[in-house]
Amino acid sequence: MMNQFINEVEVRKAIEQLHGDDELFEVRVINSTFKKPISGYFKDADTMLKKFNSIRLDGSNVYITLNQIDEALFSRVQSENFVMGATSTGDTNVVGYRWLFIDLDPVRATGVSSTDDELKAAFDLARQVAEHLRNLGFEEPVKGMSGNGAHLLYRVQLANNEENEGLIERCLKALSMLFDNDQVKVDTSNYNPSRVCKLYGTIAQKGKSTKTRPFRFSRIYGDARECKVTDKGYLEKLAAELPSEQIKPERGNNYRPNDFDIESWMDKYGIRYTAKEWNGGTKYVLDECPFDSNHKAPDSMVTKSATGAIGFKCLHNSCAHYKWQDLRIKFEPDAYNISDDEIRITEGYLRHNKEREEELAKRQNVKVTESEPLFLNAAMISEMNTDEAEYIQTGIRIIDKRMKGLERGCVSVVSGLRGAAKSTILSEIILNTIQRGGTSICYSGELSSQRFMKWMYMQAAGKAYTRPYELYEGYFCPEEVKPNIDKWMGDLMWLYNNHYGNNFFKIGECLRSEITKRKADLCIVDNLMALDLTTFDMDKYEAQTKFVWELKDIAESCNVHIIFVAHPRKAMGFLRLDDISGSGNIANIVDYAFIIHRNNADFQRLTKQMFGWKDDAEVYTGTNVIEVCKDRDNGNQDLFIPLWYEKETKRLLNDPNENIVYSWEKLPVDTDEWEIPFD
Repeated sequence: MMNQFINEVEVRKAIEQLHGDDELFEVRVINSTFKKPISGYFKDADTMLKKFNSIRLDGSNVYITLNQIDEALFSRVQSENFVMGATSTGDTNVVGYRWLFIDLDPVRATGVSSTDDELKAAFDLARQVAEHLRNLGFEEPVKGMSGNGAHLLYRVQLANNEENEGLIERCLKALSMLFDNDQVKVDTSNYNPSRVCKLYGTIAQKGKSTKTRPFRFSRIYGDARECKVTDKGYLEKLAAELPSEQIKPERGNNYRPNDFDIESWMDKYGIRYTAKEWNGGTKYVLDECPFDSNHKAPDSMVTKSATGAIGFKCLHNSCAHYKWQDLRIKFEPDAYNISDDEIRITEGYLRHNKEREEELAKRQNVKVTESEPLFLNAAMISEMNTDEAEYIQTGIRIIDKRMKGLERGCVSVVSGLRGAAKSTILSEIILNTIQRGGTSICYSGELSSQRFMKWMYMQAAGKAYTRPYELYEGYFCPEEVKPNIDKWMGDLMWLYNNHYGNNFFKIGECLRSEITKRKADLCIVDNLMALDLTTFDMDKYEAQTKFVWELKDIAESCNVHIIFVAHPRKAMGFLRLDDISGSGNIANIVDYAFIIHRNNADFQRLTKQMFGWKDDAEVYTGTNVIEVCKDRDNGNQDLFIPLWYEKETKRLLNDPNENIVYSWEKLPVDTDEWEIPFD
């Protein structure tokens, strides 16, 4: 009789993977004909399976606790037995969260099983959810089928407290907001610690089993024991996608936030949408993303919660950082009183200067004719035809917000002590340029082409693909991943062959030719000291200055942004702009100057002396710091930006939980693991 309702192999697999050896769990049997649920506490599958012989399972659905429960519950009356009406596990009996449980359930009439098409729709949505979470930085989940819907289980390690319960609740509501559709919903009630899940290996029995709506066995896919713990910070990133603040009184709404009409606002600016009810509020699915028209419905949305909080979200990685305030500013640049709040400037207005009309180019490549006046007044200047400035996005969030990125036709210098991560920063900027479809031309005088690509491969791969060495500390990019990265890079990155020598005149000619041929957006020269400047009939510092002027000419004539590396003249102390190799002319010639620092004891000691920073200064939270020393157009200087080194990828992150996903990556779906067994 028991085999009709239970697959013992799958039950044993589920218990072993979800709870391991000798860990207490509760199994609960619910049947509409029973007055009360049947409950039992066990520490192994064998004992539990034997006790199933004593209870009625036809018409029953069987569930198991997911999280770690108090061992004292093993002394309850239903210890190693099934008892009807016994006290079951409550929220206060849970020690901590082991799993983030995501249940994607097809929309259907109450009390009936799913059709094959409905179940397939749940699995299709599960793939989308898993890809989104992976892009946020989540570890891989264990997958399951309840018999009627799809499950995703992410291993977590959270104490049972009010804060973490609220975090799990917001995570589920955020997923509901992002992914609910007319066919499948995310169950937002699975946030409490004592929540039970279908005991995989038991049959799901809802209503009557028919040909179109059959009973199916639940099942777990993959191996939960191999699931890595997803750090709490990534859960907080997911939860932050849920709008949590009401509109505040401000100039943009005449200081009457309740009067703000989101639908009229979108109609005014021609934003087409489809309105749907969502969690007591409204979700407006946009026909296309306002920041990238290639992102079609249902990938972008505006939401208004029951509390009045308004949010914006696009599911594509390139638009993932945009919030409601960003969308508002795109159409109404003066919507917020930005002059009173530096944080708002950083997080809102300046983030989208790249999406607004760029300021008129200050540099004009116009040939002088005899008819032109020697001096110009304001009206003459205003009548001149100018092109909009174009910018390269670096991927360093604050630089792209505060400075709009790096302007084409300009030159940047990067400096820092040995080991400060100068080359690391540059390779990330190259990858970010490739991600946006731009072309980079590179010279690396100190690194062989193989070593140059070794770092690029690791940074492009991301932590989902890099692997640790078995015999010593460190990580590498597997060989099977590299061809996909090569294909993605294609003709968008070209590296000078060092076998042709390092004479600057020769390299300069090659760079100019290749930049013109490839219509390059970015050129990297790493570094000044690796070039042979002896051709210049002058001393070293004068030659270096001449070198920078040559780069300046290439940048302007080829409309490319050039970044070159210059080592500091001294190798100790706290570096300043004047310490960069060459004469002071280098700092005067370049348009942008950056220094990369390692956040070590010397850096903290010297910056405290120089700037009076306190121990809890935000800049000290990172592992590395990039300092903006010069920004010709915007006037930024002494701007220190903390970054976080990730050893698995050799990336420098904008925040400790950032997970950059380059477009070569696709969610690695094992067809067998996602196969739906319609038995």
